[in-house]
Amino acid sequence: MKSKLVITYLIVSLLAFTSLQASNTDKVGTLEERVKEVTLDNGLKVVVVERHNAPVFFGVITFRVGSSNELPNRSGLSHFLEHMLFKGTKTIGSKGYENEIPIMKELEEAAARIKEIQIDLKSWRYELFDEFATKVKSELPAETREAIGADEAAGWRAVLDQLPEDVASLPEDWTRSPWMLENKGHDYWAMYRELLKNRAHLAELIIKHREFINQTEVSRVYNTHGGRALNAATSYDFTRYQVGLPANCLELWMSIEADRYQNPVFREFYSEREVIMEEKRMKDNNPGGKLFHALVSAAFNAHPYGIPIIGWMSDIKLTTRSDMENHFNRYYVPNNCQIAIVGDVNADEVFTMVEKYYGSWEAKEVNIEVTIVEPEQIGERRVQVEHDAEPQLIIGYHVPTEPHPDAYPLEILMRVLSEGRTSRLYKSVFVEQGLTSRSPGVDTNPADRYPNLMSIFTAPKSPHTTLEVEEAVYAEFEKLKVEPVTDRELERIRNNFKMEQLERMSSNYWLAFTMSYSYANRGDWRALTEDFNRLMQVTPKDIQRVAKKYLTAQNRTVATLVKPVETVNAEVEAKEGLK
Repeated sequence: MKSKLVITYLIVSLLAFTSLQASNTDKVGTLEERVKEVTLDNGLKVVVVERHNAPVFFGVITFRVGSSNELPNRSGLSHFLEHMLFKGTKTIGSKGYENEIPIMKELEEAAARIKEIQIDLKSWRYELFDEFATKVKSELPAETREAIGADEAAGWRAVLDQLPEDVASLPEDWTRSPWMLENKGHDYWAMYRELLKNRAHLAELIIKHREFINQTEVSRVYNTHGGRALNAATSYDFTRYQVGLPANCLELWMSIEADRYQNPVFREFYSEREVIMEEKRMKDNNPGGKLFHALVSAAFNAHPYGIPIIGWMSDIKLTTRSDMENHFNRYYVPNNCQIAIVGDVNADEVFTMVEKYYGSWEAKEVNIEVTIVEPEQIGERRVQVEHDAEPQLIIGYHVPTEPHPDAYPLEILMRVLSEGRTSRLYKSVFVEQGLTSRSPGVDTNPADRYPNLMSIFTAPKSPHTTLEVEEAVYAEFEKLKVEPVTDRELERIRNNFKMEQLERMSSNYWLAFTMSYSYANRGDWRALTEDFNRLMQVTPKDIQRVAKKYLTAQNRTVATLVKPVETVNAEVEAKEGLK
């Protein structure tokens, strides 16, 4: 079973720390006894667990903001911002910040004008014009393309030289619809040519700006000092930044991170936007990712969980640095942040450093709550995605999240279904019936702060179909409704869960991550202890009750990945040709 973010990553508490590290000679107690914490006057939360078995520490900084907090027409900002916070500050990543300022101002002016024109053109007209210009660019003479090379600015100027200025010289199917080119005093073709001039100027400024940038300096500094697992991640509900370092680099980490979140410089914004757009294209071309997004889009009609974290391509294309600065200023504030540190550190020294580097960070009013509630689903929803890949199936049911009382028996139910070789779906669907190419997995997604989905992920094994797999899965669900889970099954799940958490919490990384994840979703790392106790109290009757309540046809969304008809026909013809 894929790890469930709220529980599998999260629940530790009340498991005595005694077993966590046999080599640790420190006096060990429960998690509550080991955690030391402070909240600064500006609202910044800091949690520390001292573990002196090795001279290293792991730090995680979490902001309670993700894609579900984004405004209309601004999707993808949280993920984009995660990228930009590796670009440095006024002192990190710059060869002279004073030289960058006028270039970035000019960049923003060009980008703003491009955005303004593109909106005025309307998406359909802009796309037609841009497709035409891109075709002209691809048909430039070989010697011209060779002279241009990788110079994007020169490329667009060459296109402008080839594009007609007079609308009468444009394609005939355009001139037959004159309102497409000119209407009510608007010369749309002239506007598009102006857009291309600004696009060329933007590309030129990007190259000029690089003269004053030390690229990837944040990563270089950390790697030079022995950094490990330097990374960041954006969810629907949070964004986190992490790294592991030698213990003697604690103050270096404090100073760099404080500078990143208080004095960031969003340099290389427009070149990074191209990187994000390419990432989006790759995600859209991934069959599993495409199917999953189709599922959540169909399941969530109102709640922002139905919008991809990376954002819509149309929004990404129009995002400006000013948009990002507004998003950053709204949510990246100390009273929306937690620092978690686990390792060979002294908590009192940590708190002193935090006050030194973060104490002057100004708190602001911040509202992270998403008040949209997904309406109750009133019938099964089905969506089919065509992709040239083997068939796949995802079945999703709307379910609540912790601390809703039903979330805990649902977690145990998922483990009964898919945890290990003795789980029900493994034994029945995968082994005995041989319907799938892999054991079905069960997980909650797409995030965990608000009501989400309990989803079953699987793929049929040829010659079986997704429909056959569906029926077999539903049959196992019906058994759960009429036959209580056995005490033996429940005890196995409990024991596996305890051991899993003990193993996970033996690392600085997992403990720091766990406390951060609990803060991100519930606002307090102490939810760990609450959730573990509640899980251990789940009974077979609780599991049976939630199976009846949530595993219904009315409450489910089904997404299937199928091959295009042309591909299927070609495969059939190929097989017949071999006979």
